[in-house]
Amino acid sequence: MSDSESSGFGGEMQRLKEELERQSAELLEVRMKSGELSAETSTLRQRLDVLNEINLPFDTYTNLKSVLDHYLQVILKITGTEAGSILLIEDGRLEPDELAFYSCLGPGAERLMGWHISGGKGIAGWVAKNGVPYFSEDVTADPHWDREVSEYLDYKTKDILCVPMKAGGKILGVIEVMNKLGKPFTRTDLEQLVFVSGHASVMVENARLLAGYEEKMRQLVTLTDFAALLNSTLRTEVVRERAIEAATRLMRAEVGSLLLVDEGTDELYFEVALGDEAKQKKIKEIRLKIGEGIAGWVAKEGQPAVINDVQNDSRFFKGADRKTDFVTRNMVCVPVKSKGKVTGVLQAINKLDGRDFSEDDREIFEALANQVAIAIENSKLYDRLRQTFFATAGAMAEAIEKRDPYTGGHTKRVLEYSSIIARHMGLEPDQIERLQLAAVLHDVGKIGVSDLILRKQGPLDDEEYKIMKKHTEYGADIVLHVPELGDILPGIKDHHERVDGRGYPSGLSAGEIPLMARIIAVADTFDAMTTNRPYRAGLSMEYAVSELRRCVGSQFDDKAVEAFIEAIEAGEVQLGEGTTESGGA
Repeated sequence: MSDSESSGFGGEMQRLKEELERQSAELLEVRMKSGELSAETSTLRQRLDVLNEINLPFDTYTNLKSVLDHYLQVILKITGTEAGSILLIEDGRLEPDELAFYSCLGPGAERLMGWHISGGKGIAGWVAKNGVPYFSEDVTADPHWDREVSEYLDYKTKDILCVPMKAGGKILGVIEVMNKLGKPFTRTDLEQLVFVSGHASVMVENARLLAGYEEKMRQLVTLTDFAALLNSTLRTEVVRERAIEAATRLMRAEVGSLLLVDEGTDELYFEVALGDEAKQKKIKEIRLKIGEGIAGWVAKEGQPAVINDVQNDSRFFKGADRKTDFVTRNMVCVPVKSKGKVTGVLQAINKLDGRDFSEDDREIFEALANQVAIAIENSKLYDRLRQTFFATAGAMAEAIEKRDPYTGGHTKRVLEYSSIIARHMGLEPDQIERLQLAAVLHDVGKIGVSDLILRKQGPLDDEEYKIMKKHTEYGADIVLHVPELGDILPGIKDHHERVDGRGYPSGLSAGEIPLMARIIAVADTFDAMTTNRPYRAGLSMEYAVSELRRCVGSQFDDKAVEAFIEAIEAGEVQLGEGTTESGGA
């Protein structure tokens, strides 16, 4: 073989070698890519299996505890561990980044529920604080390990894998699994735990958003209900009590209070307080100068205050807590304003479940305070009109009584006796108020009776008595001209009716006689019997009571008489001026 032939053969061999090396490299690359693809496929298959495991019906997503329990069961299964927990950072708690056990599986799990870990404490706290996973193969030698929980449960933890829960760049909590069964934790365990953690984090965030929306809806419903309640009454005491009930319900607070400004002394006094009855009594004895305490500061500045560490606030008035043996932890306090002027302060104290009050709470509480201010102003106006109305009616009744010097004070006594009967019969405040007005005006028709009859020194004859009986109809005619007095017409017209049907003016019997008329009949007759007259001295209380009892079922309603005698025996009835026992003539 010539040198040229030898050179050509060598070159061909070199080219074949290079081609073989190239093809070998390509084959190796294909195999490597195939292996990577196989690994990726395996990982995806594993994740798909996990997704199938953690999948739940949509209607169960609103129950966060059930969802987390299900996730944790899957986590223990895929990681092959003995125990695990899901801990969440508690929003709105006094201590920031505080973790709470929301789901636990394994030995002593039920005892861990509700347990709290301070921010940054232990391995779970470290992971929540730093936002990165953590693995410890021997916790007893780990500087981050906090043995408090293990000692509490009397449970020995060997190794632990803990990953953070994140959503929107925010740490929501951690998932931890411990005591791997049979072999050490692997990278696959970590990857699967991180994968499940991502899904669980989204669930937690969605559940909390939903809970926030539901809380807003609940607050709006409470405000709407309160507005409806306010529209159903104008009674000042009812408005104030309902304001406090709405405040505690709206804010989910332990107690609430409404303080009003006493313009005469420039002080705040507790008008209404919810809580233990004995403590309410004590708290109502307290008065604050404007500017004193947190409530006084709010009244002075006209600004709201949200304070979540009341005991360390320099404005806090500790005297109230000392007087009532109560511990104020936090509060939201807002001014109650009318026409730009502070008239009171509304407080909600101690958010339930150990949480803090938020600015959202303050905003909705101010909306309630605005409604309370309007309601109180309206109730005050109603009270002034009511008092004016009663005073006018009383003046009219007194003017009529002045025509008969022997019946002075009769209207006042009938009003008092009627009120006592009504209370013992358990009538509602609105019913008692209408009864009282009817009692004041029950004899207004006597304005139409001649003085010759009204002021006669002796008993009336038949014709005079017939004219006197007309006063019930005269009174009814007068009241008819005032539409607002329509509710009290029966008390004026029918208070001389008898249950046996022998009364006047209509001869009504038993249940046909309106209740207010039956009550006034007892009060009116009792006063007539016990009051001095020109032709006889007033009868004793004992005799008058025996007459009431004797005439039950014929003249008087049995329940009205029973209630009045019950009050007399309890010492609640005192004979007034102009009676035998009072020393009158």
